[in-house]
Parts: sequence; C-alpha cells; structure tokens
Amino acid sequence: MKQNIGVIRFGGIALILSGILFLAQYLFLLPMPSPPLTDAELMAWLREWRFNLSMADELLFFATLLLIPSIVAVYRLLVKVEPVKASLGCGLLAVVIPVHLFLVIILGRLVYPVYDLELPPDIYKLVLSIYYGGMHSAALILGAAAIVLCFVVRKSVMGKPVAYLGLVAGILELVSSYSWLIGTALMVVCQLVFSAWLVLLGLRMLGRSKEALGS
Repeated sequence: MKQNIGVIRFGGIALILSGILFLAQYLFLLPMPSPPLTDAELMAWLREWRFNLSMADELLFFATLLLIPSIVAVYRLLVKVEPVKASLGCGLLAVVIPVHLFLVIILGRLVYPVYDLELPPDIYKLVLSIYYGGMHSAALILGAAAIVLCFVVRKSVMGKPVAYLGLVAGILELVSSYSWLIGTALMVVCQLVFSAWLVLLGLRMLGRSKEALGS
C-alpha cells in the first residue's frame, strides 16, 4: 500500500510539473508570428526566433517525459472506478508521448546544427509543416483523452470540479488543434485551461492518494 501511495504521489508531482512546463513551452511560442512564405524571410525568421524555438523544444521534451509516471499514477487511481474508460483515456495519453518526442526531434532540427549540415529553405518548410501537423494531431489526442478521463474522474475521490474542468479543457484542446483558424487570445485560454487542469489533477492526486487506494 505504501508503495502504491508513493507511485500516486510521485505521479501527482510529475503531472503538476508537466502542466507547468507545457504552459511555459507555449509561452515561448506565443510571440512568434506565422512562418513567412518566401525563402529569404523564412531563413531570417528562423534566425530571429532561434532562442524561442530551442527553449520550446527543451520544455516539450521534459514535459512529455513527466507524463510517463503521471499516466501510471492516473491509471492506478481510476482503473477500479471504470476500467474501460480509464484504460482508454490513459492509453490516449500514452499515445501522445511518442508523438511529442518525434516533434522534439523535428523542432530541434530547426535550431540545432547537425555536423554543420545546412538545409535549404524548402526542407525547412517541410520540417515546419510536419511539426505543425504533428501538433495538430497531438492536440486532438490530448483533447479526446481529457474528455474520456473526466467521466471517470467524476466518479472518483478526486471530485466533480476536477472532472468538469477536464471536460472544458478537453473541448478547448480540440479547438486549439485548429490554431490557424482561431485567434491568439483563444489559443492562450485553451493552453492555460489545459495546463491548469493538469496541475489541479496532480494536486488532487497528492491530497487524495490514501483515500483513493482505499485506506
């Protein structure tokens, strides 16, 4: 039992940190305008925003790794409530991990030199299109995971407020996947709410770990 409580608490802490890092990662990308279309402007854009891209890349890496213990802890807490939905929700979260790690490699190729190999503008455009397409897919998966998990969280000891926030966060995450169609203000709200849900869920995991395991 003590070992299980330790796993839950560690997962809760990891989830809190992950939520904070995901928000920080987005804040580095927030001031960046859309990539320009012409070759010369694109290369200048990459040079101008190299620091923001590199910081977003590093933060995405650590935020994603912190999801691993978080998913294990969430699954242990929720599997006894509704096994099918808990498995589906946690499975969707797990799918995001390799997607994000692949995007870390893609984003890193924009800012980190590899044996001093220089890429032509057309290749950079391909890399950027893969990155934005991958983020679109990841946001859709995260939104679906949050929506599924909120129905299980609602019946758990973590409480209905966390579940309701998870439902809102999931819907907004689905909306944020279409970043080119919505304004910056709405994107900020989407990312803020989703990160707040991760942090709140982690806090509730810390506070209710013993109760959730039936002690």
